[in-house]
Formats: sequence, C-alpha cells, structure tokens
Amino acid sequence: MESREMYDEINALVGTVAKALDTSEMEVVTAIEQGRLGMEMQTDDEGRNFLQVSFDDRNVRIYQGAIFREGDKPDAEDEECGGGGCSCGH
Repeated sequence: MESREMYDEINALVGTVAKALDTSEMEVVTAIEQGRLGMEMQTDDEGRNFLQVSFDDRNVRIYQGAIFREGDKPDAEDEECGGGGCSCGH
C-alpha cells in the first residue's frame, strides 16, 4: 500500500481530470508541471460544488458523478441534467 499522504486521492483526481479532458493521465501531470492546467473549486448557482478545470483552450466542470464540457449541447431528452452537456449517463 502507498504510504504517501493523499496519494490515492490525488491519483483519482488526475484520472478524473484526464477523463474529463479526453487525454492521458501523463498529459495532465505534464500540463500541471508546465502551468498549462488550472483547477479551482467553485459553487454553481444552485449551490452544487464542482471543480473548474482549464487546460489550454478547453474548460470543463467536474461535479460528483458528472462532467460538463464547454460547448457541449444538451440533448432534448436530457433536461433532468440541469441543462445537459454532461456525461452523467442520462
């Protein structure tokens, strides 16, 4: 078992960011090291917490169980998602 503090949590975060950006975990780590990737905890208008991620010219919001990508269009059937554009599986 890994003994470094928060190793599993950070590894999960990097994996989630890579999935949200549709890139590799190594690319995420490299972008962080180069200062090309920014992350900020925020709260939306409905009081839900999310992680705002900016990478080069892409922006995504990562919620618990959902990823919203800038520029995604909601499906007409996806109104339960609060506007759609997410990958929550609805």
